[in-house]
Amino acid sequence: MCGIAGVFGIENFPEGESQSAALKMVEAMSHRGPNSKGTWSDNKNVSLGHSRLCIFDTESAEANQPLLDKPSGDALVFNGEIYNFRALRAELKASNDSDHTFKSSGDSEVLFAALRAWGLDKTLHKLDGMFAFAWWNAAEEKLSMARDRFGIKPLYWSSENEKGAILFASEVRSLLASGYIARRVNKAALTDYLRYSTVHAPDTIVQDIKLLEAGCAIEIQDETTEIFRWWNTATETQKAKQTLSPANDLNAITKDLRETLASSVEARMQSDVPIGAFLSGGIDSTAIVGLMSEISDEPINTFTVAIDDGALDESQFARQVSEKFKTQHHEIHLTTEDVLEKVPSALAAMDHPSFDGLNSYIVSGATREAGITVALSGLGSDEIFAGYPVFDRSVQLMKHQWIASWPRGLRRLVGLSYQTLFPGEGSRKRAEILAGNYFALEHTYPLSRQLFLDTDVKQILGTKNLAQNAVFEWVTDTFRPGKDAFSLPFLSKVSLAEIHTYLGHTLLRDTDMFSMAHSLEVRTPFLDHNLVTKVLALPDSLKPPRSLSRPPKSLLVNSLEGLVSEDISMREKQGFVLPWDAWIKGPLAQIYSEGIDALASSELIQERALEKILSASTWSRKWSLSVLGYYIKRHGLR
Repeated sequence: MCGIAGVFGIENFPEGESQSAALKMVEAMSHRGPNSKGTWSDNKNVSLGHSRLCIFDTESAEANQPLLDKPSGDALVFNGEIYNFRALRAELKASNDSDHTFKSSGDSEVLFAALRAWGLDKTLHKLDGMFAFAWWNAAEEKLSMARDRFGIKPLYWSSENEKGAILFASEVRSLLASGYIARRVNKAALTDYLRYSTVHAPDTIVQDIKLLEAGCAIEIQDETTEIFRWWNTATETQKAKQTLSPANDLNAITKDLRETLASSVEARMQSDVPIGAFLSGGIDSTAIVGLMSEISDEPINTFTVAIDDGALDESQFARQVSEKFKTQHHEIHLTTEDVLEKVPSALAAMDHPSFDGLNSYIVSGATREAGITVALSGLGSDEIFAGYPVFDRSVQLMKHQWIASWPRGLRRLVGLSYQTLFPGEGSRKRAEILAGNYFALEHTYPLSRQLFLDTDVKQILGTKNLAQNAVFEWVTDTFRPGKDAFSLPFLSKVSLAEIHTYLGHTLLRDTDMFSMAHSLEVRTPFLDHNLVTKVLALPDSLKPPRSLSRPPKSLLVNSLEGLVSEDISMREKQGFVLPWDAWIKGPLAQIYSEGIDALASSELIQERALEKILSASTWSRKWSLSVLGYYIKRHGLR
């Protein structure tokens, strides 16, 4: 796990300046790779930079990057892990495609050799891993950059800057540190952030910085820049449907899922440095720890946060799981004061504004302090096994599509009445759905994840017209007739939307920036692409949302018989929930106010409208706006 950076098109730079820019970008993200840093330039076309966190081949300088192939002049910078690198290495050695002589034992050199032997497209489809990389092909004078299937590793880039070059890096702040990108707020992205407390790729909160979408690649040659999608989850799911066991053969299906997940866990346990796992005591972390314990001959290092507030502390459940699997358990005991003290440093670690993620920052920091460099996480399970309430809500809405036949005026009146009887954001969303023209997923899903409704966003921005809703645009395009996603099972469509939106642009982004702030690599076995496509290919009847008589993610629980006990599967999901509402009125009042004041003085919003909306907002809406203001001020955006 590392940080990458670079400049393509260096002819407008004075000699050595592009390589200095690459170094500035690397130094701005030294937390991603504290073990070594390096830069390289061909002094004609491209300069590359890299900061390394040693996971494999830790004692060898041969694995330091940028990697160079002197005979061809090619170079590579790579961030991530290729889990099947040993198999690829063996394939390269056995084939006539490559005459590469390996000098290191890790995955970076394997990726480099594969790209030179097989080319970009063929190599990408062979990779099993999380990655973002940039490959300079000297013979063709072409820079190729790519990102993994689900966007676990980020890749930001800019073509709009004072030098007219292409700049790229693993972090937004790294690109800003180059000194060549204007610190301007992207107004369309600002609308997106207000709606969802995140910004969806390809946009970012900074006007001239883009985020390469998950499963996409860029090829840049001369004056041509081509962006293309190399992985489509819906297309691959349709292929997976053709190899499924019959839906009535549940034993065969659950056996296959268990074997697939176990293989994913085993692949992610490869490491030359200490490895552990986050353990909350819930279904997902229990599944990961249970499988790790079956695979490993040594006790697994597990980590959980123990809060001194009984209403928040779930450490006893994690302790029970630890005892069951005989792990080397680490309880991170924190008082509420301890947590509060970490808020300023968490805000400083934020590479892109997000109202969530403090839990990731805290547990990652404590895990790294315990000497662990790699940790496995249960992230992604809720999205593919229909674990979130949004799945059940979406199903219920589809069951009530007949309401759409009522006159719209009547539906609007019913919605307003419901909103009056049960005031709150949930009621406002239901009222808006009732007043809409359609009950289809394309119209209901974008509302389900919205933090501020459009009526509020218009008031905050002081405008009658808003930028297009990024989630609505993606969903309607993805699920239109003729597309591979159109004929997928209904719950799989919700899963695709969750993977693209909340998982991809909030959870994975938060996990990357807050774990890497502590130089900790987090791996996600549930996001193995074979597992994801197999589950999404299954009919809805096999993965129903939670009910009173049925545990959540029953398909996963059944697949892991003997690992996840009934008391774990039926326990109400709580998670690491903090008392934000009380905090922003009390001990975090000053930090909260500083963010709001910064936003109010930014000239981006209407201050009076902001005050009015804040007076009736939940903590999540308030904190989201405060974080945005803090971020804009910290990075000097205008």
